[in-house]
Amino acid sequence: MKRLALILLLVVFGCDDDSTNTNNNNTNNTNTNNTNNLPLPRCHANSSTEIEFTDVSSEVLIDPENLHLLGNRMAAVDINGDGWHDIIVHKGNGANRDEVSTEEHMRGKRVLLNSEDPLVPGKRIFVDFTSESGYDLIPGTNERGRGASFAVAGDFNNDGNLDLLSGVYASITDTQVVDRPVVLLGDGQGHFSISTGTLPFNDEDLNSVTSAALTDYNRDGNLDIFMGYFYLEFGSNPQQDRLYKGSGSGGFRDVTIETGLETFPGGADENINHKPTYGVTVCDADGDGWPDLMSSSYGRAFNMLWKSSEGSTFTDAGETSTFRADDQMDYSDNQFYACHCQLNPGPECTEVPADTPMIQCSSDYWYVGNDDQPFRNGGNTFSTICADFNNDGHMDAYHAEIRHWHIGNSSDPSQLLVNTGSANLLYSRPGNEVTGLDRNHEMVDWNEGDITAVYGDFNNDGLLDIFVGDSDYPGAKGRLFIQNQDHTFEERAEELGIYAPRAGGVTWIDYDQDGDLDLLVGFSTMRCTAGDDDCIYSEPVVRLFRNDGGSNANRVVVRLKGAGMYNYSNSSAIGAKVRITAGGVTQIRELQSGFGHFGIQTPLELHFGLGDICEIESLEVIWPDGTNKTTVINNLSANYIYNIHEIDGVTSWQELSVN
Repeated sequence: MKRLALILLLVVFGCDDDSTNTNNNNTNNTNTNNTNNLPLPRCHANSSTEIEFTDVSSEVLIDPENLHLLGNRMAAVDINGDGWHDIIVHKGNGANRDEVSTEEHMRGKRVLLNSEDPLVPGKRIFVDFTSESGYDLIPGTNERGRGASFAVAGDFNNDGNLDLLSGVYASITDTQVVDRPVVLLGDGQGHFSISTGTLPFNDEDLNSVTSAALTDYNRDGNLDIFMGYFYLEFGSNPQQDRLYKGSGSGGFRDVTIETGLETFPGGADENINHKPTYGVTVCDADGDGWPDLMSSSYGRAFNMLWKSSEGSTFTDAGETSTFRADDQMDYSDNQFYACHCQLNPGPECTEVPADTPMIQCSSDYWYVGNDDQPFRNGGNTFSTICADFNNDGHMDAYHAEIRHWHIGNSSDPSQLLVNTGSANLLYSRPGNEVTGLDRNHEMVDWNEGDITAVYGDFNNDGLLDIFVGDSDYPGAKGRLFIQNQDHTFEERAEELGIYAPRAGGVTWIDYDQDGDLDLLVGFSTMRCTAGDDDCIYSEPVVRLFRNDGGSNANRVVVRLKGAGMYNYSNSSAIGAKVRITAGGVTQIRELQSGFGHFGIQTPLELHFGLGDICEIESLEVIWPDGTNKTTVINNLSANYIYNIHEIDGVTSWQELSVN
């Protein structure tokens, strides 16, 4: 503890050495071939895409012997503007207020700063900054303990400092949960205070928030919030997802109805009903320059994809795009249906012959006229990620789903949706057997518990990979799918050093800023019972897996800054796209903030793996300003972190190591 106290003292009052170079004669932000003021070429003499991961939790001091970090709802983002990725972690019960006497490691939410170890120069560690940050202050008091379930990050008032939306989930029966979502405005040093602006999501009736994604849906330069809502009480009364328009000063207005997003308590046949949303995602799915909204639905309900009409209104395109569900609607192997046909056979059992039941049929849990309808044969979608996985310039999607053996094949598995590039937006579903995203079931009574997913190029070969966080069902584990050159995937987590059973929380983080992606993983013990050999931890610990080897391939990182004023982009540049062409291959990324189950937050920067390619032929930034203003920079070197401003162009850069 003396060591931690010394570290905290030096972090609060000390300064990191700043090795950033500044470009005082910038390329302009429309189009340029000028490379005279850009950094010198840097290239790996012998590049390699071979990687492995090492658990460095003890080294960075988040292990039980030091900071004792617990939780499984993850955010990695630079909260104090020093260029290093910090951590915000929530426990599953984080919505409950902490008592004054609660030990630090048992609190439901923690804020950790990424700092240089004052005793070992160059080494990175994490330091608890929860109290100093003000993140958990109870509104209107100086007391700690405010309830919170997750955090997503962006600059809501365009002052150049990172702010946070702190979400709170509670069922209506959770009477001990008294807090509601708030916006916390930052001072740029990692300290936060609750916004005094109008916060319509603070209403006591809006208490089932499960997710949030930030966007500037109308491109007015102010960040907005798309918020997902679950059941009012688990299993009944799903709620309306909502869009909140930002004022640019930390306040918001509910624009759900006026933008065409209204759904209703009934109307499942017409797909106009409220859905139990477990995750929301925002991206420009159809490539028209306007952000589209995605809702991931539980209860085998249809997912929603709301296409934007130039930032004014939205139209449901879930069915026409195939986003809402796959086309497998045969429920004959659903064990509840099989029991129904054994206990209470009706004409429906003749039309759709049921399989022989494999469970004891003590009761009839099948509801004719409901469970046999398409709207009950989708998936249990917890998270959706949106990215271009095959480098064809179109944004694909991946659904992370929970699926149980006894429900059968009509329940959608986790799978990749490939954007065909159609003008009307259409996804193909090649199937997990084709893509390699399938899995072998070791038990008859299997569960696929995929609840989170993040994408990133973990081996820096120029192709995006997927880490899927699995829940705490027996046999469930985190999986790392590495993409091959033919755009199939191969699951390699344990081979590469990540053994993560019952690990549902995840975000990527480059904690050591070496240009490869590390993984922060949170575990769960909720379903652990005596004798479960895959419950390797007795509490929901957080582990950091360092990527060893990814930095041996060429790569580039882009950090964007919007002008944050009218006719320009929001200060965080959320919604911007970066297109990089290197070695004749073009990759595209979109800057997103908050997605999926309980608002997964990855760092607000764009990372590109380049393999053995050292020279970037062109880098284009398409700014989210409503006009798709584009900054073009030609002939850049790989192996730098580039800071690019909407008006000033490349303002500075930092070197990434080469061999």
